[in-house]
Amino acid sequence: MKSRASAKEGKERGNSNIISHGEFNLKRHSLWFIIFTGIIFFFAVSAYAEVERLTLDNGMVVLLKENRNQPLVNLFLCVRAGGAREGKFSGCGISHFIEHMVFKGTATRKAGDVFKEVESYGGKINAFTSYDYTGYNITVPSDFALPALEILVDMTMNAAFDSRELKMERQVVLKEIRLNYDNPQRYASRLLWQSAYSTHPYKYPILGEEDLFSSLTRKDLLEFHQARYAPNNMVLAVVGDVEKEAFLAFTRELFENFQQKSIIDFESVPEPQQEQLRSREERFTAGMGYLLLGFHSVAITDEDCFALDVLGTVLGGGRSSRLYNLICDKKRLAYSIEAINYTPREPGLFIISCFLEERHRERVLSLILEQTKLVRRRKIAENELESAKNKIISDVLFDNQTIEAQAQDLALNEALTGDFRFTEKYIRKIQQVNSQDILRVANKYLLQSSLSIVALIPRDESAKLNSLKSPSGHLKIGIEHLRGDTGKALTVKKYILANGLTILVRENKDLPLVSIKAVFKGGLRAENQNINGLCNLVAQMLDKGTGTKSAAEIAYLVESKGAHLAYFSGNNSFGLSLDLLSRDFDELSALLADLIANSAFPRREFKRAKEKNLAQLKAAEDDIFKSGMRSLKTTLFQKHPYRFLAVGNEQSLKELKRRDLINFYRRFCVGKNMVLAVFGDVDAGEALVKLKELFAGFESGDTPRIAPDEELRIETNAASSFKSLPKKQSLLLMGFHGTTVFGRDRYVIEVICQVLSQASGRLFTQIREKRGLAYTLGAYSVSGLDPGYIVIYAATLAENLETVKREILRQLRLLKQKPITEQELTQTKRALLGKKLISRQTNSACALESSLDELYGLGYNRYLEYSDRINRTTPEDVVRCANQYFDFNNYAVVIAGPRSKVEE
Repeated sequence: MKSRASAKEGKERGNSNIISHGEFNLKRHSLWFIIFTGIIFFFAVSAYAEVERLTLDNGMVVLLKENRNQPLVNLFLCVRAGGAREGKFSGCGISHFIEHMVFKGTATRKAGDVFKEVESYGGKINAFTSYDYTGYNITVPSDFALPALEILVDMTMNAAFDSRELKMERQVVLKEIRLNYDNPQRYASRLLWQSAYSTHPYKYPILGEEDLFSSLTRKDLLEFHQARYAPNNMVLAVVGDVEKEAFLAFTRELFENFQQKSIIDFESVPEPQQEQLRSREERFTAGMGYLLLGFHSVAITDEDCFALDVLGTVLGGGRSSRLYNLICDKKRLAYSIEAINYTPREPGLFIISCFLEERHRERVLSLILEQTKLVRRRKIAENELESAKNKIISDVLFDNQTIEAQAQDLALNEALTGDFRFTEKYIRKIQQVNSQDILRVANKYLLQSSLSIVALIPRDESAKLNSLKSPSGHLKIGIEHLRGDTGKALTVKKYILANGLTILVRENKDLPLVSIKAVFKGGLRAENQNINGLCNLVAQMLDKGTGTKSAAEIAYLVESKGAHLAYFSGNNSFGLSLDLLSRDFDELSALLADLIANSAFPRREFKRAKEKNLAQLKAAEDDIFKSGMRSLKTTLFQKHPYRFLAVGNEQSLKELKRRDLINFYRRFCVGKNMVLAVFGDVDAGEALVKLKELFAGFESGDTPRIAPDEELRIETNAASSFKSLPKKQSLLLMGFHGTTVFGRDRYVIEVICQVLSQASGRLFTQIREKRGLAYTLGAYSVSGLDPGYIVIYAATLAENLETVKREILRQLRLLKQKPITEQELTQTKRALLGKKLISRQTNSACALESSLDELYGLGYNRYLEYSDRINRTTPEDVVRCANQYFDFNNYAVVIAGPRSKVEE
């Protein structure tokens, strides 16, 4: 849902007359659309009917909704203060700086205490700043809802703005600003907003301009905080397993000492009407080109936003959209393209963004502008209109499955539009959009005089810069729990068909949604240097055509139903994921069966997929994290295929042939190597009958033998490598060999990584909180069917690399030498269990976890053991595993970033 989601969450997320889809029964399709939207609207109305809204005496709006599906509660506090609401501080990023500083202590809490307390409850806390608001989000098990609220109120209302903490956090934010300069997509987006706006504060980045940000004083922060952080300038939304009366009473008590204030709403300088085309080109150290077009659009409350959202979906809302079909599929001039109507509180932009090679830029620009002219001249067909509306409306349902999403939806609806039921209105208004509305808004807004064009050109391009004389995100900035054996009892049923195919079904009638996962063993483990990227290509090609359907027809069928079809390929497995409305289960499960059993691997689609993957490989070098991880894996693993990237390497991708894919597909996509999970609004018995029918003729095959080479020990103090990248920041990566998904140490390693990297953890506290040396850092483990790896990372300045590296090694030695305290261990366990509980809120997440566990031989109900296995971890286990896995004679160190005089 583009207007709402873009304005609120900074997300950038069709159908076309250009392609032929064969016979189409318009009357039947229209009837289906009426029934479909009626179902969605019923759920929307029901959802908001359960919400209780009240205004406290001090003007604060509180929204409460009971949701007993899981023993969780989410608190979302929205403050009407953001990057475009800063008055005399415009361009300084003061709203974002305050978002950081409220975590740095109050009169009763020290810096870091907030993270520590929330994690001790098994919860998670997050915050982010947008143009129009700042959001604070806490999710905790329901037993801790009241203590979590007390934390939220104390940190936001009683922030100390300690001078020493402010000085250190300033350095952290500066690192965040510089990281955004290093990301080509974010940099291109920034250039677009700077080009489109000359006076309105939307021209400034939310983090602020570096020089203006650096000039902010403690007095400035206190002044802005006192002016904007008032109860009557806030909305609190609470969703989950909560007792309304007790919660409301506690809320009143916590806010009774905070008085209503006279809020001066900083009026933005209105943006003058743009009179002519604006263009901007910049060279950037990137492997690929980025092209962005922005037409001045409307605000979220404008009546035209609904038709513009539909127009965005028609033009660039998926693989069956006009621009994607024409430019990416037919002309093969770009690797991705999308269009969104980006509507904050004040008029935003209708944005078309494209990822391509520089040599195609002029041609792509010309085609985009031709399509914008076409929608101004000719009405779109009814089937195209209804497909776009289906996609938008179904996204509403998919986007609001978790309590976090529901609370945010309520709070931001209220804060930005004054109506917490705005989503209900949004669905109704989208339903009412007609082809004449599309024609009208296209002629009103998609004008050349209203257009700004930005091109980010790879610095190594030999071609001269071409001027754009004539046509021939809003960012979301963030700080960075079904518990295994609690919550609603939803039984998984297992069936094994005669051909060896395992089927898992779990009924969940909460929402009319179904998630299907088809998983196969394979992944990188089944590859070698010469065929690296093969499994990924096979997975990618599964939905690119069958004996009876083309790629375009498949994309149209899926997107016209508002469903989501995606492939995945990892270290140990690959497969397809299909999320759909339960009404379409029969039709789309039949499609999925056809894709799996009858994939045709069309030559044209195969060639296109290889080109796209080569481009992705090139683009990965622009991302310091992806590029650094590639170097780390090849340094840590000398022989095992875990050293590869799933997308492949340049040489292997060029040499792979279509017959290689077909041979792999015939060997691996067989019943004995497959698990199919169906979780959601289905009848288990009826679903099984349908699936038996669909897969009755599916080849049984033999379980493929996969025997990757054993990994060698590094046998040195550390295998080190340096990757020179033209970035402002440096990335330090340390890698150690890990364990398998079967190993009992898997859970202990999870505990260790949490101890190191949680927001109240050792690395975060010592490196970021106490010294301000890094913006982002942490530790994580990847377990596989063969021993995986443990990664510790930190993004910092080149001159701080040695200091950060020494501190990480010091913390690892401490873990090896001294048992952690029971208090730290208890807090860590609770944080892990809460995180797992939060992660299992959707059918999709649960289906993927159960299907992969079953595929790997762990059992589909392995998740039930998670709590027990984490809780059995002792301090002695931590010491033992730290000594076993943090082997300083067998690890890898990689530094990626600008060259410096620092010795690695």
